[in-house]
Amino acid sequence: MSQVQDTFHPGSRRWFEVAAVVATGLLFLLFRFFRLQGVFVPAAAGFWIVFVWYRARQDSTLLRAWGFRLDTFARSFRAVTAFSLPAAGIMALVGASRGSLRFPLHAWILMGLYPIWGVVQQFLVQALLVRNLEGSLPRSGLFLVGSCLFAIVHVPEAPLMVATFGLGLVYVPLYLRHRNLWPLGLYHGWLGTLFYLWVLGRDPWVETFGRF
Repeated sequence: MSQVQDTFHPGSRRWFEVAAVVATGLLFLLFRFFRLQGVFVPAAAGFWIVFVWYRARQDSTLLRAWGFRLDTFARSFRAVTAFSLPAAGIMALVGASRGSLRFPLHAWILMGLYPIWGVVQQFLVQALLVRNLEGSLPRSGLFLVGSCLFAIVHVPEAPLMVATFGLGLVYVPLYLRHRNLWPLGLYHGWLGTLFYLWVLGRDPWVETFGRF
């Protein structure tokens, strides 16, 4: 373990992290209201990446405990894929029926970048919220809390709220079973890209970064 001093009591830190997750969600809603997602997303991702680096220096066991690990990656990836491929297929059918089944060239950039934000979001919900509440709530309560947080940050867009609530109901138990964030974050980004393009008929690249 690193010699960097940790001034937080473990119990206090647990609730501080939960509060920080909630605050991040509220800030996301505020920035999205003013159409400043392009500012918030990289800033929030950068902040939490630095947080992970700093805490890992304090306690080298945290990366594995949070879910940044490779030993359960294959099992977790198979489980997430078993859910995600049929979900993507349903999205494709919806897109075809609505005439929105398209994949612009910059969507490949989204498929590469969005998973980074997906991993950050999964870290916040799974590692800092669900994991910290694990000793205080039953499993059903953890499923509900994690799913509700995913849904609430997409207020007032009902389709996104329903989709992310359903995603949480699948992803929270998968995290608790495999304790691996990587496949959850990857598919979060990939499915999110396809959902915007095919189901909503919207372009998240243009909405976040604008047109060149």
